[in-house]
Amino acid sequence: MQQEVLLPTHSPAVTESLKRTLHWVSVLMRLSLGTLFLCAAIVKTPLGIPGVIAYYSSLFDHSLLPAFLVKIHAALILFVEYGLAVWLLSGWRLRLAWKVAGVLLVSLAIGMIFAGKYDVASANYIYVLLCAVGLFSSEFDRWQLAH
Repeated sequence: MQQEVLLPTHSPAVTESLKRTLHWVSVLMRLSLGTLFLCAAIVKTPLGIPGVIAYYSSLFDHSLLPAFLVKIHAALILFVEYGLAVWLLSGWRLRLAWKVAGVLLVSLAIGMIFAGKYDVASANYIYVLLCAVGLFSSEFDRWQLAH
């Protein structure tokens, strides 16, 4: 005769506590990465699109990346960063927002590797990890526009 053993982690109180904790993890991740994208966009705004393109072009001047690819990325990055900031902070289709943010951060990290800025690239990969935490915890986020 087998007897079912319930672990303490299976109790309703622990389950609710874990859900509340993961809700706050998700909110903090959204706040962290949302403000990261917002501040990154705000810093670039005074340069305007031509200034951002000029900065990126000088940064990747001697890299293996094609100039047309650098210019396209530079022309779009300001809009993408503002958009991702609003998207993450709003919580609309949060799982998709985390995936898009992660892919963008991987592209930025790869760019920094080609530019020889390994410290910035490693920071971007840490941000990718934070996106994974956000993606994992998003299921428990109660403050979404479309849950």
